Parts: sequence; structure tokens; C-alpha cells
Amino acid sequence: MRITILGGAGGMGGWFARFFKENNCDVRIVDISDNTEAVAKQLCVQFSTADILKMEPEALKEAFVDTDVVLVSVPIAITGRVIERVGPALHEGSLLMDVTSVKKAPVAMMERCTKEGVEILGTHPLFGPSAKSLHGMPVIFVPIRKGPLYEKIYGMFERNGAKIEFLTAEEHDEIMAVIQGLPHFILFSYGITLKNLDFDVERARRFMGPMYAVVMDFVGRLLHQDPYLYAQIQTNFEMHTIHESFLAAATRLSELVSEGNVDAIMGELQMAKRHFGDTASAMRDSDRIIEDKINLSLKKKV
Repeated sequence: MRITILGGAGGMGGWFARFFKENNCDVRIVDISDNTEAVAKQLCVQFSTADILKMEPEALKEAFVDTDVVLVSVPIAITGRVIERVGPALHEGSLLMDVTSVKKAPVAMMERCTKEGVEILGTHPLFGPSAKSLHGMPVIFVPIRKGPLYEKIYGMFERNGAKIEFLTAEEHDEIMAVIQGLPHFILFSYGITLKNLDFDVERARRFMGPMYAVVMDFVGRLLHQDPYLYAQIQTNFEMHTIHESFLAAATRLSELVSEGNVDAIMGELQMAKRHFGDTASAMRDSDRIIEDKINLSLKKKV
């Protein structure tokens, strides 16, 4: 199976190039990055530095004539344009898939711009390029047109231990806006607040309990990564209503704190706890994370 990865010199593109190579696929990466050749040599795969968005239709057809699977792994902002250019060039019996964090727009574009005989698979790997393997990693599948290549991709992911879940594109974006977009928003707000307060994070780490150190690590983890990616996630999900709800909750809680209204604060927390559901399991699972943090700290002191 020959796979062409558009954006293959990027973090996730390179990750999947390595993954498919290790699973005996013939892999080619296409990217305009200056690092494309170096990445290709490191992975021992073929490469092209052609600019897909500037290629003529006939040249695109020729470029993909021997490709079974085209995987789109480019920034969210240009995903639609890339699909729009590439889709019509794909031959029947091939498969077009993406690994974009949002799904409604890319999936709709893939369906609109390809022939009926082209298989379509939207995916969202819920991990980053630092993941060591696919084992235990959750991946959302949004299959639109299934066929033999889809079955091969599904089987490959399953054999490598992926936790595959199926959603429609609409369901995906609604859920991810809350479980991905909202935590990002909260943690970035935390980081920006630290900056606005001119708070000395490194000094404060000496006084943090392990739970707060873990939270601070996640703030730093997000700040360490690509700000463009996270800005695109915020602006491509339908976040307005979610932001409004969060800000209303934060404002309400702030007002109760200012009033010193302990009973009302307790009431809000108790209602949130009832809605949350199984807080006992959350407590046990987070205890394990905290324990790991404590053990890591002890090892560093030895």
C-alpha cells in the first residue's frame, strides 16, 4: 500500500510517516518545509517539495496516479484548500483521509471534492507527535465512504493497539469543543494570568503540592507547543457559546467569593459534583497521576 502524506515533514505528518513505514507501507512525504529532505532521509522515505496549492490539475493527477492513500496533515487554516485541490485529482479506488483536530469542514470538503469511487476517512488522533506508539492511544474515526483501503487502515490501527471510537463529524466537533477546546482555553487563561501577575513560577514550584504541580505542568505543556495550532483549534471550533458559559460560571463564582457567600459557593460545587457523576473514579485516577509525580520528584532528588 502506497501512502502519500501531505505535510509529512510536520510533527504529526512525520509521526504517521514513521508509523506507516514501520507497518510495511511505501511512504512518500510532500511538504514545502525546508526540513522536508532531512525528515525524509531520517525516516528513509521518498519525498517531494512540490507546493500542492500551486500545481496544475493535470500535474496533480500525475502526482497521485500511483498512490493508494493520501493523508492530509497540514495546518487547519489550509486543510480545506489542500483538500479542494487534491480531491479531484484522486483516482477511483484510492482513499483520502485527514488527521485534523476539527472534522465538520474537512469531511464535508473531502466528500464534495472527490469522485464517488474514492474512499473517505476523517480521523482525529487524540495524541501528539511525542507519543511513542499507537498502543492505547484514542483515535476518532469518521468514515464516510468505506472500501478495501479503509478496512486495511482500520485493521492496521487496531493491530497496533489504537482505541478507535466512531463519531459523526458533527458529534466530534460538539464533543471536542468541550473536552479539548475548553480545557485549552482554561489552561491558556491560567498561563496568561501568571504572566499578567508577573508571578514567579519557578520559585513557586518549591511550595506546590503534587496536584498543583501537575496542573502547572499541563499549563507549561500547552504553552510549550505550537501556539498557531491551538489558536486554530479555538477559532475553528464553535467556541463562542462554550466561552460564554465558562465566563458566566467564573463570573458567578467570583461574585460569590467577593460576597463571602460560603453557602452559595458550596451549593454551586455540590450541583456541579452531581452533574459530573463518578467523582470517586476521577479521584482514584488522579491519585495515580499525583503518585507518579511524587515518585518522579523523589527520583530527581536521588
